[in-house]
Amino acid sequence: MSAQADVLREVLLPKFSELGQIRKTANGFDVCCPAHEDSKPSLSVAVGTTQPVVLDCKAGCEPTDILAKLGLTWADLCAPRDEQQKPGGEWTPHGEAVAVYDYVDESGELLFQVLRTADKAFPQRVPDRSRKTGWRWSLGDTRRVLYRLPKVIEAVQDGEFIYICEGEKDVHALEAAGVVATCNSGGAGKWRHEYSEYLVDATVIIIADKDSPGQAHARQVAASLEDIAAAVEIHEAAGELKDVSEHLAAGHTLAEMEITWRGEEPATDLAPDLYEFLAVVDPPNAWVIPELLERGDRLIWTGFEGLGKSVVIRQLAVCAAAGSHPFTGEPMEPQRVLFIDCENPDRKSRRHFRNLERIARGRGTPVPEGTLRILQKPAGIDLTREEDRAWLLERVTAHRPDLLVCGPFYRLHATDTNDEAAARTVVSALDEARLKVECALITEAHAGHGDSTNRSIRPTGSSLLMRWPEFGYGIKPLGEADENGRARLVAVLPWRGPREERHWPRELMWGTHEYDWPWKVADGLNLAGQGLRAVPD
Repeated sequence: MSAQADVLREVLLPKFSELGQIRKTANGFDVCCPAHEDSKPSLSVAVGTTQPVVLDCKAGCEPTDILAKLGLTWADLCAPRDEQQKPGGEWTPHGEAVAVYDYVDESGELLFQVLRTADKAFPQRVPDRSRKTGWRWSLGDTRRVLYRLPKVIEAVQDGEFIYICEGEKDVHALEAAGVVATCNSGGAGKWRHEYSEYLVDATVIIIADKDSPGQAHARQVAASLEDIAAAVEIHEAAGELKDVSEHLAAGHTLAEMEITWRGEEPATDLAPDLYEFLAVVDPPNAWVIPELLERGDRLIWTGFEGLGKSVVIRQLAVCAAAGSHPFTGEPMEPQRVLFIDCENPDRKSRRHFRNLERIARGRGTPVPEGTLRILQKPAGIDLTREEDRAWLLERVTAHRPDLLVCGPFYRLHATDTNDEAAARTVVSALDEARLKVECALITEAHAGHGDSTNRSIRPTGSSLLMRWPEFGYGIKPLGEADENGRARLVAVLPWRGPREERHWPRELMWGTHEYDWPWKVADGLNLAGQGLRAVPD
């Protein structure tokens, strides 16, 4: 990246982001002009050839006036940057350097440097007067410190937020956004416990790169700061953006980053007595889907392979997000849904959800933007591994769903499905995520083997699955199969005694009209006794 591009993305765009909307264009960005009343972006900003940037206001504002409104001058933009661009590049064992980062001690004395090459190698060197070049390309026993250490020490004393990111380039992007930032040398996985000593009683925000090494690094730093910092959170860039530099360059603010983890607040009361406990007035049922699921409920849904059990779960998810009861069609409050598919490839899931979105729209209840989040993990996840358990907790913390759908269960660990210890670890991870945001949880499981007449709908695998959920329901074919060998009518049967009263339909049938949901209530004559009405054709 050129020095001019750095000026645009790291100095100007963070300031323009505070003024309003930023639009990416073919040559740069359209932003709101600070030199006149501008509700719609009318100022074009791009990298220049003879100067760092080109500012072209459609209202005719002078570039000098625009910069003045931002508190900047041309001299500010042309001044040497901390991330120095060396004319012709500086030699390293890995090619010419495009940037040099100084690591200094508390008094500002240079300890070592990290150099970045064009192909993202990061050689490190130490001043050494005995060498002809004046440098030794090995840190050896050189003292390691945080990047920007003097600034960090001063900011901690002043009670400012400290941002910790993965690399020096991100530090400069954060500094351009007006905050104090630091990192360790060497990148992800190289945090040392002694770095935490400088952050005693600090309020720390850790910025995780959106990849497995970056997220693991953020968790390592957070663990190191436990009982040292006053408060710790982990943030990630918005949407599909991979790091804080991309996040800020796209015109987002730091407030728009997603919080994926925060340290627990200390409990104010360890155990209330009986009368304090009974004095609490409980709110009415916090329904996620009225009469079917409320917040905190756990449901395992089973069925024979090829019968359509996964279709039922997708229908529940889309209807909950759309604000339409999946079996009665009655309006309800749209719910935030996080759907984690650990079995199907992206293309297949898109085909299924595209059809459900079409139906929701055709029924006059489109899914509001942002209410249904979908994550595809066709290789499965292994919740017996701490890394995958943390990944799930971070996604749930970031999106705070009312309904979490995650499964099928056999794809949530990599061991034998009958392994009781593994199943216990998996349900513990699911419960941790569920309780973090007090959401309802649905997972699916395969039913046992056998012929359709005598086959049980209980889940295969560990017996724990029979004891863990509040509700266990499955579908079983009724009547003859159609010409494609698929049952058009199924019974909905409980295989676990419900812990509270719920009104699930007793029979479902495949929808036949263009805007029918895939599964619709079939036992219309008996619905009144269950408090349900059939969805009108």
